[in-house]
Amino acid sequence: MLEASRTHLRNAGESYFEHMRFATLVGTLAIGAGMACILHAVIPCLCERTCSRTLGSLQRLFADRGQLNVATNENSAVILFVLLIALSCITAIALALSTGGTAVVLMLLPQAFALPLIFLSQNPQLEAAQT
Repeated sequence: MLEASRTHLRNAGESYFEHMRFATLVGTLAIGAGMACILHAVIPCLCERTCSRTLGSLQRLFADRGQLNVATNENSAVILFVLLIALSCITAIALALSTGGTAVVLMLLPQAFALPLIFLSQNPQLEAAQT
């Protein structure tokens, strides 16, 4: 497995950490695009073009890996949203484990997801901040 990984990295022309950054960004953007599609399916006014915009960035990134910083900047809100959801899931699991699955969890669970919901309410299209 180690030799196959080395061969893959040589073929990609990247170091281990360059490849990890690229693959992590691709995975995060794919998750974000999927989440945006699901949010849009449930509430059509949310993330109207987020999925197609994010997939467009992914397509450009696969065509030219040198666009990594551009893709990161273009999709900074999508990346942040995915990270907030991941943090919220970890918090919810910790709450469930620490309270033994009692009714307290039902009262605290909405608080675990407060940050991504607040972020989404302030940026319903998950657009990157203009600099």
